[in-house]
Amino acid sequence: MSIKAENLTHIYNKGLAYETKAVDDVSFTAEDGEFIGIIGHTGSGKSTLIQHLNGILKPESGRIFIDDIEITSKNVKMTQIRKRVGLVFQYPEYQLFEETVLRDISFGPKNLGLSDDEVVERAMEAMRLVGLDFETYAERSPFELSGGQKRRAAIAGVIAMRPDVLILDEPTAGLDPKAHEDILNMIRSVKERAGGIVVLVSHNMGDIAEMTDRVLVMDGGKLVRDGAPAEIFADEEFLKGIGLGVPPAARMANVLAAGGLASDRSVLTLGDLTDFLANRLGGAGGGADDETPEVSR
Repeated sequence: MSIKAENLTHIYNKGLAYETKAVDDVSFTAEDGEFIGIIGHTGSGKSTLIQHLNGILKPESGRIFIDDIEITSKNVKMTQIRKRVGLVFQYPEYQLFEETVLRDISFGPKNLGLSDDEVVERAMEAMRLVGLDFETYAERSPFELSGGQKRRAAIAGVIAMRPDVLILDEPTAGLDPKAHEDILNMIRSVKERAGGIVVLVSHNMGDIAEMTDRVLVMDGGKLVRDGAPAEIFADEEFLKGIGLGVPPAARMANVLAAGGLASDRSVLTLGDLTDFLANRLGGAGGGADDETPEVSR
């Protein structure tokens, strides 16, 4: 499984006074097994870019390939592409509409022409992957669920299509800390069990650092950086210049470094920070029995 984008450009309101080039000559590839993060300030082109990957938007120019299929060509059946590339919009719970959770999750698989047994099997599997117990929630109204549970049910509806590519646009937006962490754990579980390519769009640099193995940085419609999280977040000044920051753990390590504690560019997550502090403070004269400083969120 692979994605290849070549020189994508998308223009909103073309020819009008408020014409906007939302995506500007963007090229990248993604290979099977990759977990890719996309970051950028509001209006940088992130959401516009990902909506091209399953054909919701067509580029002004450029091409997109899913494996060897050029989905930007005129003769491609987009229904077939959308079976392979699942897109979860921001606040997907607003798209729940059926009377029960099971019927909502089953909507996509049913439209694939599958048997009733296969539809239910896929719905059960998707509910298991997102952490919703089938017996408890299948016949409940989705509108009776908590915010985090609604989000899980909406994501399950996409997962039930068994896409090769799962794209999530700000999946934790607006959630409380517990639901936020639950959704991240759910995404990890889906990636481990289903494989494929996962693309995560987020304003949360901590989530991107912790979850992904590659980061694309968008600014003004352009792809301005593409690299491993450690590489991307090492350049704090560049990120600040385009309205972004670094993960909280990296920021804390930089503050400590400014206070005289040796810096470490590999500190990206809370686990990294804990290890960093233990090593540095231990090396500064702490004994074997010294307690490791507690790091809280």
